[in-house]
Amino acid sequence: MAKKTDILVKCTRCRHQCMESRWRFKAIKSGGEISASQLVCPKCGCKTYYDMRLQVAWCWASGLIETGDKAPANDPDGTGPIVFAQGPKSELQVVLGALSRHGQGASAGKLLVPGVPEASNQHKAADALIAWTKWCMKGNGRKGRYGVEFFRLGV
Repeated sequence: MAKKTDILVKCTRCRHQCMESRWRFKAIKSGGEISASQLVCPKCGCKTYYDMRLQVAWCWASGLIETGDKAPANDPDGTGPIVFAQGPKSELQVVLGALSRHGQGASAGKLLVPGVPEASNQHKAADALIAWTKWCMKGNGRKGRYGVEFFRLGV
């Protein structure tokens, strides 16, 4: 039976997907004595897995990209983030890191939509976001995307 906090996981070795509660405990020996236990894959005994919970990616007007379980709500004045992609938690950051721009200076360590921070007005920023998501959508459904899907924005 699945726990309330049970999550979908995929083994890093054999790629077996199941709920985390299906993984079994294996005793860890230290100095000949059993000191602890660890979760292992039910098929191959691997100790590591990918977190396959669905997450979304959104960007702000500044071009800053963020990810999470769900996007923040819009403000009462109508401003808020634009959701543009979804995928497994373990893969979404990797794909975004490969396709987006990495910040420099004050935005070091952050992911940005190419062209949005440099845009002279919000219309040009929106055009840059639409063009970038169209380009990213070309890879939807391909094996190298690991379930990450980009959405169509604009008209």
